[in-house]
Amino acid sequence: MAFETGRSPAVQITPRQRWSIAFSYMLIVIGLLLGVNQRDSLLNQTSVYSNIAAGISASYPARWLLDESADNVFRIRDMSHLGFKTTIEVRSLPVGADGAERNLLDHLSLQRSQVFIDYSVLGYDTYRMPDDSQAISMAYTFVSRDASPFLEGVSSIVNGLDILLIRRGQALVISLRAESSIYQRELATFRRFIENLEF
Repeated sequence: MAFETGRSPAVQITPRQRWSIAFSYMLIVIGLLLGVNQRDSLLNQTSVYSNIAAGISASYPARWLLDESADNVFRIRDMSHLGFKTTIEVRSLPVGADGAERNLLDHLSLQRSQVFIDYSVLGYDTYRMPDDSQAISMAYTFVSRDASPFLEGVSSIVNGLDILLIRRGQALVISLRAESSIYQRELATFRRFIENLEF
């Protein structure tokens, strides 16, 4: 008895099946592009803050928590981050007759050295604002620990950056504070915030 070894006749794909395969691939690509676009729009969504008394308006990330207290014009924090919450803070300070910017930054340093653990100023530099005006920046670092004595946690190193603007006899201090591990990423968010700030 002999076995026949042969191939079965090739299955022919009809033109309708070819078009349906091509449309399926196109639909998958379009769905992926729409998903990426939706994700980006949710992550980059902003809210508008306006304070007429201080003459400030700004756009900030919508998922961040807004806080208006007596010490600050306003403060926003990224509450979704574990550990130290990334903070952008806007403060208004009175300017003396001499208007020395360095005196204002030294005053801030003295206040913070009493509040923050291992507070250290890293340096001063000039900062170019989006409208090509000059501001002064101060970089600093400190250690953040959990406030509760009952919870043991690892201390985190926090990097900070202050931008000092003086306009119309008023000083505005815009501050960023973030954990050192994510500081560079949050610095991009801070720059977008400054681009949309009107003062």
